[in-house]
Amino acid sequence: MTDSKTSNLDRFRPLFYPRSVAVVGASSKPQKLGNFALRSAISSGVEAIYPVHAGGAAEILGKKAYQRIEDLPQGVDLFLFALPQGKILSSFEAAIEKGCRAAVIYSGGFKEMGVEGKRQEEMLRTMANEAGVIIIGPNTMGFLRSDSRLNATFMPGMSEYFCPGRGISVVSQSGGSLALIVSQLIDSGLPVGTLVGLGNRANTEFADLLEYFREDHLTSGVLLFIEGIEDIRRFYHAASRCARQLPVVAMSSGHTAAGKKVALSHTGSMASSEKIYQAVFDQAGIVQADNVQEMVDTIKVLTACPTIGGKRAAVVTHTAGPAVIATDVLARGGFQLPEFSQETVQKLQTGGALPDFMPADNPLDLVALGWTEPQRYLQVLGSLLEDDRVDAVLSIYTTALEEEEDISFPVHDFTELAEKKGKETGKAVVAVWGAPITRPGEFAAWQRKGFPVYPTPERAGSALVNLARYSELQRKRASGAKEESAVFVTEVGEIFHKALSEGKEVILEPEATRLLKLAGLPWVETCLAESEEEAVEAAARMGYPVVLKAISEKLLHKSDAGGVKLDLQEEGQVRTAFREIRDNVLSAIAPGELRGIAVQPMLPQGTEVIVGGICDEQAGPVVMIGLGGIWVEVFQDAVFRLAPLGLAEAEEMICSLKGYPVLQGVRGQQGVDLERLQELIVRVGWLMHYFPLQEMDLNPVIFHGSGCGAADARIILSR
Repeated sequence: MTDSKTSNLDRFRPLFYPRSVAVVGASSKPQKLGNFALRSAISSGVEAIYPVHAGGAAEILGKKAYQRIEDLPQGVDLFLFALPQGKILSSFEAAIEKGCRAAVIYSGGFKEMGVEGKRQEEMLRTMANEAGVIIIGPNTMGFLRSDSRLNATFMPGMSEYFCPGRGISVVSQSGGSLALIVSQLIDSGLPVGTLVGLGNRANTEFADLLEYFREDHLTSGVLLFIEGIEDIRRFYHAASRCARQLPVVAMSSGHTAAGKKVALSHTGSMASSEKIYQAVFDQAGIVQADNVQEMVDTIKVLTACPTIGGKRAAVVTHTAGPAVIATDVLARGGFQLPEFSQETVQKLQTGGALPDFMPADNPLDLVALGWTEPQRYLQVLGSLLEDDRVDAVLSIYTTALEEEEDISFPVHDFTELAEKKGKETGKAVVAVWGAPITRPGEFAAWQRKGFPVYPTPERAGSALVNLARYSELQRKRASGAKEESAVFVTEVGEIFHKALSEGKEVILEPEATRLLKLAGLPWVETCLAESEEEAVEAAARMGYPVVLKAISEKLLHKSDAGGVKLDLQEEGQVRTAFREIRDNVLSAIAPGELRGIAVQPMLPQGTEVIVGGICDEQAGPVVMIGLGGIWVEVFQDAVFRLAPLGLAEAEEMICSLKGYPVLQGVRGQQGVDLERLQELIVRVGWLMHYFPLQEMDLNPVIFHGSGCGAADARIILSR
């Protein structure tokens, strides 16, 4: 739902700040959904609550009941429908007549149940859009808004967690997952802001709520649990805008298919929905989590700490084992534990915090004195935060299990110093507090300060890694302005127009080679030979060695059918290769389907990459980079981004590859021209954006010496 003339805050006001609420299907029976929904509404801060009960009860839970929607006062803002699916459409129509401006539909049985359910949901959406009604659901647990003290779920107990002020907002397609996330928020001592179970998303999407939270001063951070999005482009733009204002953490699972077709290119076969979602999250500045606990741990540190300038951590502990665990987690996340500056070492050694026999190493071990005299943690923290070689501090302490009201660790002073110094220096502090969950008072002392404290070194280390990732994303977004769009000569468009007018699905060599040349992409001279003599003449003209390849719309994976011969050094080899290729492929395709055999010069050995693109059903044009040849499928090392994109994003793609060191050059091998590779990625992205391309592969692009060329090009037109 969008309306350029209305702010997002105004559009959602009837939902989150209703003047009155009607519960349709309210019940006096305690175990009925309608009773739970009514109790939730009554536990809210809304005074005007109207139960609608077809059975004719005069009063339910102390509220005057109405037999029909038509009997309600005019102008009820929010309707909660606790009805069977079959009664929803007629009841919703009646609610619109009474002035309904927002609705929650708990019942399932719509598009998730097949063709008829989908048809009814379409009717529901049409009615709502025409009347300007916001719907949450159907098939949802509803929503909760702390600021307005509104519980529109069917879980009355959720009202206990209304929090004044700013809080974490959560949006989930799954009600069960939403409940799990909220449980983790509560256990972590984080304030609950707005909770929304989107369900089937009849006319309210993730994008709508992201736009709302971007303007909502009461949202401090956003958590998203995503099962599938039809319009990934719209989500990306909304998420990108929101993530510039607030930290956003997402978890995705159960993706819809990236494309409901058989992929005809390496890019297509690699373009799983998971990889595309990862690309969208990265480009939008969203941190991705693998599980619910990691989501909550991450939003805790992102909302409590400033962004940090790098991945250099100081670890301070009184016990070595947990420090080793934390160090391993940090190292896997790209962190280093640097040596402290000489100034810091001197402060630590002369300040009395370290025992005489302990060096000022990193990790900094306070040994048993740190446990019995925890003031030492406070003494070293200031010095560590002033060290220019340190970006973050991870503090580890296991409690002495003293009485909860007599905690000896200087929690107040430690957190005050961490916050003050952290803001001054742009550094983060996280803590491990080793205490059993049966002693919640010990954690509460930290949580009351809103401090990022964790019960294990693994969780604290992972949170710090994600803070560094978030900081990196924010820096790149701040500096990575979009370049102007690429320009292509008119002949490029003419090639596509001609191919489509002829009913072609594939642009084959040598026309593909001509297209690459005109589009400013690396290309290799190609001649299509229909006979041995033509092949020999072409080879002589190009100069040996040469390559021969079968050309056919039915033969996109030529090597598998014996349709490629490499490094042919003289005429006899060309003649033999021509006959062998022809015989091989004609056992797999009809004679009329073989267009000819292409002759190309054999490129020198070098570093191979693949650059490609796919027009995804939900995300639109997407560009991909990976190691070339067969390795892209063997190692699954490929990175995707939405197209078009700029040089800064192309550089980030290259650096994200596991095989990036290979591209830089290893063991005496020359690296690739990274600037030229960036330009190639950008240009392929704009080609995918401008023209009717379904899939495209340049595989491999061979970087050799000072040059590069696409040894094979696969170009599949949009259907």
